[in-house]
Amino acid sequence: MFINCSIINEAVKYYHNALELLPDNAVNDLAAAHHQLGNIYYEVGDLEQALYHFSEAIRYMEMAGNIYEAGKTRRNVAIALQDANRLPDALEYARAALRHFQSYPQGAEADRQKAEGLIKNLILFYIQSL
Repeated sequence: MFINCSIINEAVKYYHNALELLPDNAVNDLAAAHHQLGNIYYEVGDLEQALYHFSEAIRYMEMAGNIYEAGKTRRNVAIALQDANRLPDALEYARAALRHFQSYPQGAEADRQKAEGLIKNLILFYIQSL
């Protein structure tokens, strides 16, 4: 896949500028900006920066009461950690995602099933890696 570095750098710059300009109480916008930065950093292979921004996105999502999106982000972080062979960390995030989906009143059945499947796969991968 071709990645245009100048466009990526420009996007990163604008998202960081947005983070500086947004007021502390704009939790939905802060969550979105951090989430997008997490996606960008993950795509360019900077897992540590991606994890930082995903964690911040989750924190703001939870502050906003958006447990469902926080769960989806935790599940995506679990997949990223699995790809990096950080299986115990991935399992922790996947279990947290499942807890988020279980607390969601309705409409999260597909996401609960995905999280449960991810947990099963992570456990199998972990056992195989021993």
